Amino acid sequence: MDVATSVAAIRAVLRQRGLQATSARIAVLQILSEGHRHRSVDELRSDVLTRYPAIDPATIYRTLETLELHGLVVRMELGDKRTRWALLTHDHHHLICRNCESVVEFDDELFHRLAGELTRRYGVQVEMHHLVLRGLCATCALTDS
Repeated sequence: MDVATSVAAIRAVLRQRGLQATSARIAVLQILSEGHRHRSVDELRSDVLTRYPAIDPATIYRTLETLELHGLVVRMELGDKRTRWALLTHDHHHLICRNCESVVEFDDELFHRLAGELTRRYGVQVEMHHLVLRGLCATCALTDS
C-alpha cells in the first residue's frame, strides 16, 4: 500500500488476505498508511477515534492483532518500552543507539542474504520482517573510538 491509500485499495488488500473489510480495519490501515511513522497504540487510537468516533477503542487492539497475523502490520519496540505499529509495506529494521538513543532505519538486503544462508545451512525458514538491533549510530561510533 502506498502513502495515499484509498479505501477501495484497502478493501482490495483485505479481501486478498481473506479478511472482511470492516470499518475498524479500514480505519487502522488508512491511518498507518499516512506517512512513514511508527505509531503507538495511544496515538493510533486517538487518530482513529478522531475520524471514526463510533469505533470501540478495544476493537482497535484486536484489529491490530488480526492485521499483524495476516502480515499487514508489524509491532515493534524501539527502546523506550512503548509498543509501536507500522504498515508492513517492506521488511525493514532498526538500530537503536545505546548512547544517544537515536533510531536508524535500514533496509532488508543484508538480512535477506542471512536468511538465505540459514536456510541453506540449517534448512530453517527464517521470517525477519522487523529486527531491532542495539549498537552505536555513526556519530556516536566516531566519538566512542
